[in-house]
Amino acid sequence: MMKGYIAGTKASIAVALAFLSTSVLAHSWVDCVKYDPINEICLGYSRGYPTRLDLNINTEYTYLFNASPTTQAMCDPIQQSTMNYTATLPMATAQPGETIYTTWEQNGHMNNASPTKVYIMYYADPNQEFSNVSERLTAPVAGSFDFATDANCYSSQPNSVCLGQWVVPSNLAPGYTYHFVWFWYFNANPAGQ
Repeated sequence: MMKGYIAGTKASIAVALAFLSTSVLAHSWVDCVKYDPINEICLGYSRGYPTRLDLNINTEYTYLFNASPTTQAMCDPIQQSTMNYTATLPMATAQPGETIYTTWEQNGHMNNASPTKVYIMYYADPNQEFSNVSERLTAPVAGSFDFATDANCYSSQPNSVCLGQWVVPSNLAPGYTYHFVWFWYFNANPAGQ
């Protein structure tokens, strides 16, 4: 899940991200919630990001939906229960209206013919967090982009880095933490990923 914080007079937002899946055969996770493409550095990570140095990232950091549940936690309850950021893996900050660049590896899911979609969902109420998978049908969307195509990935190699951009909603008030969710509709499965 992505968690966002709007602070100070410049209306900064910090962002954390949750990862949702449909099938145990597919997996994806965001490596960098807020990427600076000019300086090529990550300015903020998702909640509980273990880094790619963790050999168990596939199992520790992937949250899958099985089939098409009508009731299931929207985010991994363990990941959602704490704001586990560190000095080296900080929460991102941003301003309302700011364009955010998010990166991930395509993990062999390149699909130019029929690209699958990612949605960045959020709530404008800083006290509201996602709790049930059914909220994907009604939550506001801050942005949507293709998961992995030649247009947004650096190459067609299985672990190529991909880039998506979205805009922080301008209606978010400064001084609060907001909850954002990365939701990937893997293979167009309505349950999402």
